[in-house]
Amino acid sequence: MNVRQIEAFQAVMASGSVTRAGERLSISQPAVSQLIAQFERSCGFRLFNRQGSKITPTREAEALYNEVQRMFIGVGQIARVATALRDQNWGSVSLGAFPAIARRVLPDIVWGFCEAHPDTRFRLESMRSRSLIDAVAAQHVDFGLSILPGDRPEVVSAHLHRLRGVCILPAGHHLADRQTIHAHDLANEDFVSLGPQDHSRFMIDRVFDELKVTRRSRIEAGQSETAFSFVAAKAGVAVVDPISAFNNDDTRIVVRRFEPTVEFDIWLIRPKAARSFNLVDSFVSFTLERLDLFASTLNAA
Repeated sequence: MNVRQIEAFQAVMASGSVTRAGERLSISQPAVSQLIAQFERSCGFRLFNRQGSKITPTREAEALYNEVQRMFIGVGQIARVATALRDQNWGSVSLGAFPAIARRVLPDIVWGFCEAHPDTRFRLESMRSRSLIDAVAAQHVDFGLSILPGDRPEVVSAHLHRLRGVCILPAGHHLADRQTIHAHDLANEDFVSLGPQDHSRFMIDRVFDELKVTRRSRIEAGQSETAFSFVAAKAGVAVVDPISAFNNDDTRIVVRRFEPTVEFDIWLIRPKAARSFNLVDSFVSFTLERLDLFASTLNAA
């Protein structure tokens, strides 16, 4: 019993004729008859009753045909999946990203890719850079977008972009009319700091410490978006990454350039030992193209 015999049987059952089965399989009628005879010998029972040029399937053939149909449906599904994998239209992608990137940038990118690849599935996790690097190293995600490079031997890091930090102030603040806020301008201002677990906190503090500018830091916010809420409530001003401030539509807050420059990097983190997967590679390329456009918009602001 082989696949060609099963194909001949399926074609005869589906078409009701040896001649039409041969046409479907692009082989001669005698070749079909020979394959059916071989298949009957393999099965050990008659599959068709023959009356002249007409054939009628036996009850055993009808029972067997149901199983053959299920097999062909499975083979068809395998072929469809193989085609979708070839065309990068099927499969799943998991990624982790720094919270601001995960919330403000990636949803549009992921959905844009989904629209062009409708059978793909995504899992997006928002996580701090340290947890993200660990997740990539353990291959819990396919790749990550971080503000820190990976420092583990299991990952490789590629620098993508460098962005300028911004100052956010309550609307109506006495500095709000300025287009650029200098660190000296914030002397003795109520200041909303990021939490100590946020790497950005240390970069921002270093700027003020080097300039010997004293702020009134009474509030710490675990994330940039929480800092936005405090600033909107007029609890103080803050310096944050530009991604969090992108397309700010809260009229209670104004966003201004900040000097001296506080730089925020974006890194692509991938597992060093991961096997190549066309869908993931395609999505990474798509993401990098969109990030190029996004970074150009931010740096031009």
